[in-house]
Amino acid sequence: MIEEDNFGVLTQEDLIKIQEDYKKQKLKDTLTGPIISTCLHVILILIASLFKGEIKTANANVEITQKVEEIIEEPPPPPPPPPPPPEPELETESETINPEISESVDVTEDIATEVEEITDEPPAADVMDDMEIISDIKPSTSPLTSAKMFSSRSPNAKAVAIRKYGGSSTAQQSLGKALDWLAKNQNPDGTWGHGHPEAMTSLAILTYLAHGETGKSKRYGSVVTKGIAQLSEWGNSGRFPLGKSKERNVYEHALVAYALSEAYAMTNNYALQNPMNKTIKFICDNQHENGSYMYGYAKSGDSNFSNACWNWQALKAAKVAGCTVENLSSTIEKSIAHMKKYATDTGFYYRLQNKGKRDPSMRAVGVLCMQLLGEQDHPACRRLGDLIVKEDVKLLTWESHGRHNDPAGFYLYWMYYATQAVFQRGGSDWKSWNQSFQKILVENQHPDGYWQSPAEGIETEREAMKDIDNKVYSTTLCALQLTVYYRYLPSSVLKKTNSKESQSKEYIESDEDVDIF
Repeated sequence: MIEEDNFGVLTQEDLIKIQEDYKKQKLKDTLTGPIISTCLHVILILIASLFKGEIKTANANVEITQKVEEIIEEPPPPPPPPPPPPEPELETESETINPEISESVDVTEDIATEVEEITDEPPAADVMDDMEIISDIKPSTSPLTSAKMFSSRSPNAKAVAIRKYGGSSTAQQSLGKALDWLAKNQNPDGTWGHGHPEAMTSLAILTYLAHGETGKSKRYGSVVTKGIAQLSEWGNSGRFPLGKSKERNVYEHALVAYALSEAYAMTNNYALQNPMNKTIKFICDNQHENGSYMYGYAKSGDSNFSNACWNWQALKAAKVAGCTVENLSSTIEKSIAHMKKYATDTGFYYRLQNKGKRDPSMRAVGVLCMQLLGEQDHPACRRLGDLIVKEDVKLLTWESHGRHNDPAGFYLYWMYYATQAVFQRGGSDWKSWNQSFQKILVENQHPDGYWQSPAEGIETEREAMKDIDNKVYSTTLCALQLTVYYRYLPSSVLKKTNSKESQSKEYIESDEDVDIF
C-alpha cells in the first residue's frame, strides 16, 4: 500500500515501483493474446489431422471393398468364336448381302446391279485405284512387281473386285463349298488325287492361292502348307520331268512348276525358290525348237499347243515371281513368237502336223496365253477373242459332251480358258459371259461341293482320270473360274518383247483330235 504525504505527492521510490508494475502488466497483456491464439491453432491442427486420418481410412476401406468384390466376381465365359465364312462379306453403304446359301437364288438377279458398273475398259486395269495392298501375302522382290499381279487376292481387294466386275455372292459361296470339299479330300501326305497326284495337287494349290490362301490362312492354312511342302519335295527331287504319265508328264511337270512359282511369289518363302528355279529351268532347257512344247518334252518334230499352254503359264508366273533362271526371258520370247506365227484366222493348232479347223479350246488357250504374256493388243489376239465372244459363247451350256471331234469336247478345259480370256477383254462382252457362266456353275455343283465334267469318257473317267481325280480336276477348273475377278490383274505386268511379229494366214479345213491330259 503506497502511502501519500499530506500534499498528495509521490516519492521517488513510489514512482519506480509503479513503473515496474505497469511494465509487468503490459507484458502480461501483450503475451496473452498470441499465446491463446497459438494454442487455438495447435488445437485446430490436431483436430484437422485427426479428421484427415479418418477420411483416408474411409477411402482405404472403400478401395479394399471394391477390390474384394472384383476378385470374388467371376466373369462369364467367352462365347465360342464363329467359324470363318468361306468368303468375305460384301457390303455396300445401303445393303449387306445375306451370307446364307440359297439354292433358289438366281445368279443373274444377284449380279444385276453390279454388272452395270462394268465399262468397255479391260477389267482390273484400274483395280489398284480402290484396292488395299495385300496384307497376308508377301510379294517377292521381282523387278516386275508381283504385288501388282496378285494384289487383288487380299480380302478387302477381293470384295472390291467381286463387286466391281459382277461376282455374285451365291457363286462365291459355291466357291467356298468347293474349297471346303478340297480340304476334306486332301490325302494325308498333302497331295490330292490318285492317278495323277502331281497334277491334281498343283491344281488344288493353284485354286487356294487364287483365293488368296497361304500357310497363314486361318481356315485353310494347314491344307495349303501341306500341299506346298509336297510340291517343294517334288521340285527339289530333280527327277524330271515330274509325273507318272510317261510322255504326258509334260502337263504334270508344268503344273508343279506353275504352282511353285505362284506359291513363292505370294509367300516370299525362300525355301521355295530352289524348287521353283529347278522346275522352271527344266522347262526352259527343254522347249521345242519352234517355241512350243511336245509330249515327253521332245525338242524337234511335231509340237502340241495344249502341251505348251501349261508350260507357258508356268513361265509367266515364274517371271513375275522373280525366278533367276538365266534363259527364262528368252524362252518367253520364243513362246510369244510361236503364238504369233501360228495364229490363223480361226485359232491355233492342237498338233502342228494335224490338218483341221481350229477347235474353240485351242482358240481360248492361245488368246489367254497371249494376254498373260503381254500381247493382249496383238491383232491376232483381238481377232480370235472376237470369235470367242461372238461364236463360242453359244457353247456355254452344261450338256453331255463325249466325242473328240465335238467343238470344245473337253468342256471344262475350254471353259476354264475362255472365261479368263473374256474377263481380260472386259466391257459388255464380259457382262454377258459373266451372267451365264456363274449361273451354269452354281446350278451344276454337287451338294457336297464338287463338280464333275459333263464330258465323261473324254475329259474324265478314262485311264487314271477316274473317281477322285475326276472330281478334283473338275472342281479345281470350275473353282478357278469363280476366282477370275481377283486372280490376275491385266497381262501388262510382263514387259512386251521386241520380237519380230509374224502371222500365218493359212486356213485348214476338217477336224482334229484334241487331248488335254
